[in-house]
Amino acid sequence: RGPKVQLVAMAVETARAVLGQTLASAASRRRALEELQAALGLPRLPRRIECADISNISGVLAVGSVVTFLDGAARRGDYKRFRIKTVEGADDYAMLREVLGRRLGKAEWPTPDLLLIDGGVGQLHAGLLAARDAGRSDLPLASLAKEEELVFRPGRPAPIRLPEGSRAKHLLQAVRDEAHRFA
Repeated sequence: RGPKVQLVAMAVETARAVLGQTLASAASRRRALEELQAALGLPRLPRRIECADISNISGVLAVGSVVTFLDGAARRGDYKRFRIKTVEGADDYAMLREVLGRRLGKAEWPTPDLLLIDGGVGQLHAGLLAARDAGRSDLPLASLAKEEELVFRPGRPAPIRLPEGSRAKHLLQAVRDEAHRFA
C-alpha cells in the first residue's frame, strides 16, 4: 500500500524497459550475424566467432589471444591467451600459426563458425596453414585488415569491402578490437 505500491510499479516499468532493450539488442545482433553470413558467403550463421591476434614488443614477451563471441556478444569465459613457445623474434605469421595450431588442436573446445584473424592476406595464409595442419581445412576463415577494414577470405582474389555503417562491419570490428584489448 501507499508509497511501496509506487516503488513496485516503478520497478516493474524499469524491468520492462530493460527487457525491451535486451530483446532489441539480441535482434540487432542476429541481423548482424545474418548480414555477415551473406557478405562473407559463410555456409551457416556464424553464431560462434573466434578472433586471433598476436601481441609482442619487438618479438619479446609475445602472446597470442583468442577471443570468443557467441551470438554477437562477448563470451569472456572462453577467452584464451597463449604464450608463444616456438618462435624467436618478431615473426607475426609464425606466431599466429603456432597459436592457431594450438587452439585448433584442442578437439574438446567448441568449433567456431568463423575464425577471424587480425591482419591481411599474410595472416590469413598463416591461418589456412594452421587449419590444414590441424586437419580443419573446412573451417571458415577470414582476416580483417586494419587500415581500410578490408575482409579477406580464402579463394577470393579481391577483398570484401563491407559498407560503412553495416552491422556486419561493426561486429567484425568489435570482435577484432576485443582481441587487441585482450592480447
